[in-house]
Amino acid sequence: MTILITCETSGTAVPEMVAADGKQESLAGREVDVWGGEVADDLSKLLDAPCLKHAYRHELVDVTRSLRHRQLFGATTRRWSEQRKQELLDAVYHPYRQQVEAEIERVLQQFTFVIHLSVRTFNLRQGGKPRRTDVGLLYDPSRLDELDLCLHWIDESYFAYPNLRVRRNYPRRGTADCLTKTMRGTFPANQYLGIEVWMNRAWVARKVRLREEALLHFANALRVTIGMPKVEAA
Repeated sequence: MTILITCETSGTAVPEMVAADGKQESLAGREVDVWGGEVADDLSKLLDAPCLKHAYRHELVDVTRSLRHRQLFGATTRRWSEQRKQELLDAVYHPYRQQVEAEIERVLQQFTFVIHLSVRTFNLRQGGKPRRTDVGLLYDPSRLDELDLCLHWIDESYFAYPNLRVRRNYPRRGTADCLTKTMRGTFPANQYLGIEVWMNRAWVARKVRLREEALLHFANALRVTIGMPKVEAA
């Protein structure tokens, strides 16, 4: 068993084709999920796991979405010609997805199965309503190993750090169109567990001692769940 961590939403780079058109001005002021990238790095260290992060701006083309999704392209690129969209897919979308798939294939040559954690953060409120959790674990309940892992992970998290609220399949369902869903269609259930880890920016964006403490206990809860030894605070 091994763990792979990815983050698809924290990239800040702009592809050359966008910069050449002077389109980057339309991205000014748009929020980048830098916290998702930071948490991915933190969990990578706490879990001794490799970490892949998508380099490019998430709102140009959403690499977590399938090609058929109506929100695949962002406001800046949605009105592009089909040819230009295809060029963007070839430059940004396909290479990253191929990289993730290749990394999963690589680790499966050495281990019996892989736990893929796709990490991002979310805003405290949506549509004026608060999202009432600190962490969401999103999975496919029909894949029993994913269900079992998340149930035990949540239980261990509560025992280790009850102040951290962890919910299942929230703030959206784990079967929604996403990168882990695509990878489930590529790799069998007995080899691949795809879990999205969504963290609330209300706490994870503040670099204070309690944040580091919560992440440590959250990571150690997973370590206990899968039979790895705990790590101590730095």
